[in-house]
Amino acid sequence: MRVLDPTVTRNTRVRHWFLKGRFGLAAVAVVVGLSESGCVLRNQTKSDPSALLDDPLPATWVEGRRATPALAVTGWLDDFRSPALRSLVHEAIGDNYALRSVSARIDQAEERARLAGADRLPQLDSSLRTVRSQNLRGAAFQSVRANNFTFSLDLAWEVDVWGRLKNLRDAQLDLVTRQTNLYESSRLSLAGNVAKAAFAIVESQQQISLTRRNLSSLQKNLIILDSKLEAGDADDRAALEISLSRADVARQRSRLLADQRQLEESKRALEILLGRYPAGSIASIGQLPSLKREIPEGLPSELLLRRPDLLAAEADVDSALKELAATRKELLPAFRITGSAGTSTTDEFGDLFDIQNLVWSIGQNLARPLYAGGRIRAEIRLDQAELDELASDYAEAALGAFAEVENALAAEWYLRGQVAALNTAVVESRRAESLSLDRYEGGLADIITVLESQRRAFDAESALLSAKLELLTNRVDLYLALGGDFDHFMIEK
Repeated sequence: MRVLDPTVTRNTRVRHWFLKGRFGLAAVAVVVGLSESGCVLRNQTKSDPSALLDDPLPATWVEGRRATPALAVTGWLDDFRSPALRSLVHEAIGDNYALRSVSARIDQAEERARLAGADRLPQLDSSLRTVRSQNLRGAAFQSVRANNFTFSLDLAWEVDVWGRLKNLRDAQLDLVTRQTNLYESSRLSLAGNVAKAAFAIVESQQQISLTRRNLSSLQKNLIILDSKLEAGDADDRAALEISLSRADVARQRSRLLADQRQLEESKRALEILLGRYPAGSIASIGQLPSLKREIPEGLPSELLLRRPDLLAAEADVDSALKELAATRKELLPAFRITGSAGTSTTDEFGDLFDIQNLVWSIGQNLARPLYAGGRIRAEIRLDQAELDELASDYAEAALGAFAEVENALAAEWYLRGQVAALNTAVVESRRAESLSLDRYEGGLADIITVLESQRRAFDAESALLSAKLELLTNRVDLYLALGGDFDHFMIEK
């Protein structure tokens, strides 16, 4: 019977399970490629797992080749150049209740690891037993009373010859690592959500300001048309223009109410993230920040190895490997040592402390299960199936992480082009609006042309604000997908 050697390295073990043919070559390449570097690249190897693929993994991100090089920074929040945003993130990390809950799970995992480690140590119990008895003897039924006092120290120890208990303890330690990385993942996600909520508040405020300006302009146009109608200068065409103008005013009022509702919801969402009561009264960070840097060219794909959610999934696989090893070792003989030392007396209680009454014993026990109804082998198969599930989840999570980064890199390129095009659209639509007003005042254009040019200008500016927000949100998503900024390859502890 083969027993999994607990001294086998993580890389070897992960590769062993994935190369058994249970997964496709793509999953093998992704998982082995990530595991080759151990936990945050602490144990790099020289093997090339991408050789298993007909289409090997790229050394850099495909979409990142469109980016331009820029200066390095110290953290992803610095890229937004907003001290107010950094202050909000720090407040959320300190006061968010969901993050506190995840932190408490780390404490739970640590205590479970201590419980598992306690099984490797000798167990020593003490007991003090007092008994008073009475017997009736002889024909006269004479009463004879007796006292018995016993004090003992009892020792029980399972000698971990095969490392089974160590496997169980190490499996729990891996779960501590898992929970710690889940906390880091939650903290990173919280910071990203705070940033996106803060950006959404600013964008909503700017949309409200834009809608109010447009509403004010439409109302002025309506006043002019109404004055013509009251002066008797209006014909059937003027009546149509008045109806269209009133419809535009009503539509902008509806838009304003929708923007205000969205602003209130964004404020309350941010307040909940900060651990505050959702009163909708939080102040904004001022303006939509501008990005301090472009995406550096040639980002290494190994940046993904620091993602805490992937590290948590890796720890899950490691824990399952050790659980499986411990279950297999249940088929081996178990060595147990038992011992007892104490005193016993039938006289006075104080005689318990007399060394002459000392009694001790020690024994050894060798036990091996012969028949348990197939329970142990069923547990082995169950652990193996759970390991296969976790390994597949790890491969799926790794592929999903690659996709998230590639999508965010591609989106950045497209969104920058979209913002540039919308900037041009805003400039030209405002120029067209000004020209249409001049022609209307000169009698060369009707009010419908003016209303249409104003609508296009408003739509262009609104779309530009939305695109700027989407660009910032996508940059946050890129940082989350990479597990941090562009420069810090290792997780800071």
